[in-house]
Amino acid sequence: MAESKAAMTMVLRTVGRRPLEFVLRQSHNWKVMLVRRPLQAMAWNFSEQYNSIYATALGADPVQLGSLRSAGNAVGAIISLPTGWLIDNYSLKKVFLLGTVLLAVSGVVYFFAPHWIYLYPAIIVVYMGERITCTSCTVTCATELANEERATGRGLCRMVSSIVTLVTPMLAAWIVMISGGINREGLRPLYAVQVAIYGLILALLAGFLRDPATEKRSEEGRRVFADFADVFKRSPDVVRVMFLIGLMELPWSMAQPFIPLFAHQFKGADEFVLGGIAVTISIVPLLFSVPLGRLADRHGRKKLLFVIAPLAYAANLCLIFATGRNMLLVFGLFFGFNSIGMAIASAMAAEIVPKRQMGRWIGIVSLVRGFMSVPAPLFGGLIWDHIGPQYVFFAVILIDMAVRLPLLASIRETLHLDVEEHGPLEWPRSR
Repeated sequence: MAESKAAMTMVLRTVGRRPLEFVLRQSHNWKVMLVRRPLQAMAWNFSEQYNSIYATALGADPVQLGSLRSAGNAVGAIISLPTGWLIDNYSLKKVFLLGTVLLAVSGVVYFFAPHWIYLYPAIIVVYMGERITCTSCTVTCATELANEERATGRGLCRMVSSIVTLVTPMLAAWIVMISGGINREGLRPLYAVQVAIYGLILALLAGFLRDPATEKRSEEGRRVFADFADVFKRSPDVVRVMFLIGLMELPWSMAQPFIPLFAHQFKGADEFVLGGIAVTISIVPLLFSVPLGRLADRHGRKKLLFVIAPLAYAANLCLIFATGRNMLLVFGLFFGFNSIGMAIASAMAAEIVPKRQMGRWIGIVSLVRGFMSVPAPLFGGLIWDHIGPQYVFFAVILIDMAVRLPLLASIRETLHLDVEEHGPLEWPRSR
């Protein structure tokens, strides 16, 4: 018995030591991201499962709800391109701070909105802030992590974020309950808490983030369109990866605005069930982000993306056919694999262009993600209104199977590509 306890203790120490050793050998800026990421996840998850319900409480119908998301996606897409170029040529830190300020401003507008029409400026600002901070964070992780540790690093970020978001949704549910339930007045306090957290993130970035040195370039060398054109000279796979990332946005952009609405209106989910769904969505990244990231770092990105796809489909089917709260929670578990899949795909994207072009490249990817997301929520709203609510989730599965998976099959594995040393036509075959 004593021997088994000693063996178990040794295993736990080994399991705990590996992530700690991984963190300690990383750069200062990546460690700042490891702190920022769970704080932003906390702020986001305070209101995410209630945003669509809040909009309907302020008078929006499903089509208008979709139009809100489409407007946000459009502006977020437009801001992505200059964000990446500014990061490459001027200041990552200043861009990061700007995005965080915009997120805080959006929370203020949400809090004071008297009618759903006021959510247009709120959601436009929040998507601008989200795209800017997402691009900044992605560039930081892409440039600070080595290829063989990139998926693991992203997985660790998601794991730490998931620990925080296990608590946040139930705390939000408690705030909603004591504030009056699922109605406009009961939901407003969530946005006040959100603003306070964004203020904390702003202080963290201002005090601890170091601005990496940018390559000194002459004014003549700052040719914006030529800079972006250079990115596409690397390989045909660059364009394929760009559209692959855009297609992976569909579960969020097309279906996500309607998930809490569908669960609340058709499956009887109250604030605590909605909070429970958000918690279960975080459990999978908590448990599997690092192990699957390590597998992706050892065996390649494509294999893991193919394995994860059916699990994401199972999530939508569980939501559609749910007969009680247990199936809704199972939906949350399966839906969590979407987050891991996006992390692995982002690792793939970070390996396809040189680091000196990373800001521009991530900006381009974010632009395409945004523009592909513009019609998706509105399309989802039209499907909800004219065909049936459940068909929104069927449509996501069909698009992914028919378009994204064949595109993924056409892309070379990126794990062992060395784009820093090889020119656009000299990439080695993936191993």
